[in-house]
Amino acid sequence: MKFVTLTALATAAVLSFSVPALAQMGGGSMSGSSMSSGSNNSSMTCQAMMDKASGMGQPMDLTKKAEAAKQMDMAKAAMAKGDEMNCKSHVKLAMRNLM
Repeated sequence: MKFVTLTALATAAVLSFSVPALAQMGGGSMSGSSMSSGSNNSSMTCQAMMDKASGMGQPMDLTKKAEAAKQMDMAKAAMAKGDEMNCKSHVKLAMRNLM
C-alpha cells in the first residue's frame, strides 16, 4: 500500500513540473503562431493585420492560396465600408490559409 502511495506522489510531482514546461514550449496542437497571432491581432488595426498578412509567404496549395486571396479581397471591401470588425475577421481567415 505504501509503494502505491509513493508511486502516485512521485507521478504527481513529475507531472506538476512537466505540464508547465510543455505549456511554455508550446506542446499543444494550438501552439505557436496561431496562439500568438490570435492574441496580438485583437489589439491591431485591420490595416496592420493586412500588412502582416501581405508579408506572409504564399501557400503551395492552390485552394488555400485562392481562399486567402478571396478573404483579403473581402477584408479590403469591409475596410472601404469602414467595417473594422468584419475586416479583421476576413484577414484572420486569410492568415489561417497563409500558414
